[in-house]
Amino acid sequence: MSSENVSSDTPGNADPRRLRALAHPVRLDLLYLLEREGVLTAGRAAELLGLTPKVCSYHLNQLGAYGVIEETGEGKGRSRPWRLAVSEISYVHEPDEEPALARADDAFAKATLARDARVIETFVDGRHGLPPTWRNVSTLSSNPLRLTPRQLRELGDELTRVVDRFRAASREPAAGAHPVHTALYAVPTDLADLAD
Repeated sequence: MSSENVSSDTPGNADPRRLRALAHPVRLDLLYLLEREGVLTAGRAAELLGLTPKVCSYHLNQLGAYGVIEETGEGKGRSRPWRLAVSEISYVHEPDEEPALARADDAFAKATLARDARVIETFVDGRHGLPPTWRNVSTLSSNPLRLTPRQLRELGDELTRVVDRFRAASREPAAGAHPVHTALYAVPTDLADLAD
């Protein structure tokens, strides 16, 4: 749901309030559900997330207020369907960005990381009950590398292109397709060694 490239249809990209609003765990879950399902009502979101329709309706309205999702124009109240109004949520980091924006970006990144960790932990806890066709094709990989900044950029760009290709294909899923979570992290470690 997040990348380093700004989508041209992402309104108010550098608004700290917007980033903080998106950093809420329920709102992140709703955004991922909307990307997966296409259209969602508060009632259906409540079923999928194990929350009340009232809670989901509130958070859908908050996402709508920030222009990230929009009503489809059908239904009323909690039966109103919502859809994504943007193709991706992304933000380009500027080295001299204002402190409020940097803090909001950190909050959004940490909320996304926490969500990714929950998804992976749920998979690890339940994978032994999966049919072998799914258990044997899932990937958990962690690789320490030694790269230059240019190589790290190339790695990120190349992996993003691969994920984007499959993301585009998943918009019209093949028979037998099932929701799959991908998360891409390629970051420097031993940060103290890199300090100016």
